[in-house]
Amino acid sequence: MKESISIAAPVSTVVGVVSDLENPDRWANEAKAAEVQAHDADGRPSSIKVTLGAVGFRTTATYEVAYTDSSVTLTCSGDGGRLIRSSVITYEAAESGEGTELTMTSTMEVTVPVPEWGLERAMTRSARKNLESVRKDAEGAGGS
Repeated sequence: MKESISIAAPVSTVVGVVSDLENPDRWANEAKAAEVQAHDADGRPSSIKVTLGAVGFRTTATYEVAYTDSSVTLTCSGDGGRLIRSSVITYEAAESGEGTELTMTSTMEVTVPVPEWGLERAMTRSARKNLESVRKDAEGAGGS
């Protein structure tokens, strides 16, 4: 799944907003909480525990976080096999006109039987929500 959005703010501001991983708006619609477990040498979250809950399930997954100047990548290191087999979320920011084009790419394999179209639809909805939240917060931070 891949979604993009144009944001009227510089790349550094956008990446800073994406890096605010304790904000549940940065996560799926089903995110109930996000708690940083460790920070990198620059003080950014490097490991984060996310509690997810929806119709009939609740799980906690740990994500390891990697950064570049223009991207943030989150790799799920597991939820004990309860729901998530694997998950990788990448945000890539690139200068575009007077702002930034932010692209979110996400893959997920689950351990429960879910039709592929249903998982894709849920992931697309969550991605759009996440990207809109980043745009609102980045543009509100002063933009370009």
